[in-house]
Amino acid sequence: MNNLLKTYNFSNFEIVRGNGSYLYTADNKKLLDFSAGVAVNSLGYNHSVVKKTIQEQLKTGITHLSGSQIHLYKYKLSQLLSKESNKGDVFFSNSGAESIEAALKIARNFGSSKGRDEIIAMTSSFHGRTIGALSVGSNKAYKSDIGPVPGKVRFCKFNNSKNLKQLINKKTLAIIIEFIQGDGGINICNKEFAKTIKEICKKRKILLIADEIQGGIGRTGKIFAYKHYGVSPDIITSAKGLGSGIPIGATIVKKEISKNINIGFHGSTFGGGMLQTRIAYNVFKTINKTNFLNSVKSKGILLDKLLNKLHSNYDYIKEIRIKGLMAGIEFKNSQIALKIYKETSNHGLVTTLVKRTTIRITPPLIIKSEELKRGIKIISNCLEKI
Repeated sequence: MNNLLKTYNFSNFEIVRGNGSYLYTADNKKLLDFSAGVAVNSLGYNHSVVKKTIQEQLKTGITHLSGSQIHLYKYKLSQLLSKESNKGDVFFSNSGAESIEAALKIARNFGSSKGRDEIIAMTSSFHGRTIGALSVGSNKAYKSDIGPVPGKVRFCKFNNSKNLKQLINKKTLAIIIEFIQGDGGINICNKEFAKTIKEICKKRKILLIADEIQGGIGRTGKIFAYKHYGVSPDIITSAKGLGSGIPIGATIVKKEISKNINIGFHGSTFGGGMLQTRIAYNVFKTINKTNFLNSVKSKGILLDKLLNKLHSNYDYIKEIRIKGLMAGIEFKNSQIALKIYKETSNHGLVTTLVKRTTIRITPPLIIKSEELKRGIKIISNCLEKI
């Protein structure tokens, strides 16, 4: 009997170590990881870059400094993130939800002097479980029995340009979007919808907030998912794969917005610490290389072929959605999805189940082609059984 708060449907096995794309249980069972801690362990397990960075940092005798104290990697990581995104200023925090909270707070601060306070979010969206993040997430189950969440948020049907145009008004401050929705079931923004968002934001001077927490840091074959769409977000949120297992969040804010922020406006006790920024800097540098990103693209193409072949062989599957190494297998009903999810877990494959009907696949970016084939074979074998 444990004393963990029952916020999760906990696994029935205990993880003790990991290496590459594999996890090992207390009874020495080997598990192929198609989840990567929900797109967090971008470099997998026991990666030399992460290990070496931790060892080097420990030699300094420092793991934490206050937010106001400057150190080399706080500078270097902020410069790198700025250069490779919207050329903005960076606020560091500890998680994706915190990076969203900062983004919403900064956006509302920017809109307050202009009389704008409404935000448009998307259906099937997820931005975190803190109160502010819940306000722009569409899943009502996450908001039940907690009282009111912050208001003045309208929800647009994802990929519906007509609906978006109907929702825009003079009070609209910002549009927030995951270009590849994760918790919503791996829904992929289409080019036409992205173009509409870009045109509306430019014409109406509306802020664009890109949630890159799950889809960013090379996950789709580009360093940020928004780069597939020819847009330049005003605010970008990042976390998960940025630290490859070490908690870190970042909010990147264009300078015309950040210049309005005063000392004391926001803060984070552990945000921008020496250990996490040093690791994130080296992780980002490792992933943001042409050869690395091209390998993600090529493995994504392979995964696409494997999944679509699976789709053609089994009527249980309703749809396959994939971008890079971020994929969803939607089944025709929740009973089949749950059964396959449990069966694959019993046969040594770790995935996640979202929206009750979709198995989400977000393996480490360093996964090998043979391992992708092995994982899909496990799914195929389990489908064959039913």
